[in-house]
Amino acid sequence: MTKRRALIYTGYGLGGLLALALIGLAVLWGIQAGQVLPNTTVAGTDVSGMNEDELRDAIDPLAEARRTDPVSFTFQDRTIDVAPEDVGYTIDADATAAAALARGRQGLPGDIAERIRSLRTVLDIALAEDYDPAEVTAWVDDLADDLDREITPGSVTIDPDSLEVEVVMPTGFVEVRRSETTEALIDAMLAPGPDELELPADTEPQLVPDADVEAVAAQVERAIAGSLTMSSGDETLELSPTDVATIIDVVERPTSTGATLELVVTADALASVVSEEDAARFEQQARNARYLVDRAPPVTFDTQGSTAFEPVSADVEVEPGRNGTRFDPELAADQITELLRAGDRGGDLRLEKIEADFSTQRAEELRPTHLLGTFTTYHPSGQDRVVNIQKLADEVDHVVTLPGERFSINETSGRRTCERGYKPAGTIVRGELTDTCGGGTSQFGTTTYNAAFFAGVQIDQWKAHSWYFSRYPMGREATLNYPELDVKFTNNTDGAIIVKTSYTPGSITVSLYGQPIASRVSASHGSPTNRTEPDEERRTTNELFEGQERVVQAGFGGFTVQVVRTIEKLEGDTVTETIRTVYVPQDRIVEVGTRARSEPEPEPDDDEEEEEDDDEEDGDED
Repeated sequence: MTKRRALIYTGYGLGGLLALALIGLAVLWGIQAGQVLPNTTVAGTDVSGMNEDELRDAIDPLAEARRTDPVSFTFQDRTIDVAPEDVGYTIDADATAAAALARGRQGLPGDIAERIRSLRTVLDIALAEDYDPAEVTAWVDDLADDLDREITPGSVTIDPDSLEVEVVMPTGFVEVRRSETTEALIDAMLAPGPDELELPADTEPQLVPDADVEAVAAQVERAIAGSLTMSSGDETLELSPTDVATIIDVVERPTSTGATLELVVTADALASVVSEEDAARFEQQARNARYLVDRAPPVTFDTQGSTAFEPVSADVEVEPGRNGTRFDPELAADQITELLRAGDRGGDLRLEKIEADFSTQRAEELRPTHLLGTFTTYHPSGQDRVVNIQKLADEVDHVVTLPGERFSINETSGRRTCERGYKPAGTIVRGELTDTCGGGTSQFGTTTYNAAFFAGVQIDQWKAHSWYFSRYPMGREATLNYPELDVKFTNNTDGAIIVKTSYTPGSITVSLYGQPIASRVSASHGSPTNRTEPDEERRTTNELFEGQERVVQAGFGGFTVQVVRTIEKLEGDTVTETIRTVYVPQDRIVEVGTRARSEPEPEPDDDEEEEEDDDEEDGDED
């Protein structure tokens, strides 16, 4: 009985407690109706017990602060601020308030547990925030477009018309890392309070220091402040400020630490403002040193047979040469560059030196000391062939051949034509004397050959006439015909050889002056051998009557002759050379008349000589 009564009492106690709890919850529910549960915060702000209006009043300043809290990016010496609201950041206050009021009001039985938990546990409600990704991306792109740049050296330029100087300072390399910047901005917007971040960017420092650009700009300003005057002797070259502005350029030059800017004047730019007439005023032709020696030799040498010649001391003076000058835009540009950098307004103009081909010093070293060889041949005066001989002598006179060089009559004179003033005269053409332009000059070839023969120099080319002419040394003579037949010798001495020519109405002389290599040169002539008789050629002509004859070419025999040249060298050696010459016969040519006696006699040609002696005909041989 007692035990049962106890169980009834216990049952009543648990029920009462439950009833009491339910009554308490009902009272709490009633008290918290329309209010935020205790221990509830919004973005860290306590909103416990607030009704909806009070809650909105608490949320609004929080939302305003979050929308306007700046996000700052620092980059070099700049700070770039952006407010979250400027890139599409928003807060929904109503949604935030509803989220706070919704605590413990989600439905039974969970609400009971949450309301009990609210009595001892704080719950922070996040702001209902959002942002526009497109606006964030656009803002980052605009920032990157403003900051991104390639590395540049800077520049200094001049307007030649206004003479205004524009300076652009150098820059380093910058490339904003856009995706990293976008992520950093979003994270900063979604976090409370202002943020200061280092801008994510790849950079390289500028190569040219600002001070270098400022220094070269100052040089440019000074350079165009007035005219620039350059002089050489009595001549001056004046460049106006506009000219100076035109020729100046500012260029980048690498250095060990990076780069710098330099003021330069280019040759092409300088040439554009200096006229050809101005440049010509500074030009002076170079003049070679010359040898002064009498045209006629101190001795006459004309022996045709065996003979010898020894060098004769001669007085040869040197007329000094000089170097020339020429305006060189490149040389002048370098000099003007130096002047403008130093702030100078002019100076002595540097000119290109043009060295003489034959300097005074070289002429002195090679100065001839002796008459090495000379020879004279003779001819009747007043003939056209004499005009040719003397013209060729004038062209060859005073030719200087340096050691190791080769002298050539044909290369000196060129083709001997009537257009150049040579006359038609006797020439051996296919075994017969015929007048051609320049005929007769073989006598000059023979005279030159003999001068070289007795000078002891190396004779490289000569050819004797096909026929023998008695005015020449037998076997010691040479013919000419351009360009094949020539007289050439090499200067194998230590000094210069001067070829001098002189003439009289009846003679031609060629002399060689130089530094001797032989003490004596002799010619030993042998007697003619292997004599051959000429043939006779008879041909018809209607210029003569029947029975009449005319000798066109008298004809004479041929033979072989040998000449020995002996060169006694200064150092003691003796050199001998044997020259063997074969002369062919000159055929006799007779013309036989075919004109009938009944025909009238032809008129003679007053300009045509009827006959000439063979030994007065001469010329080139084809």
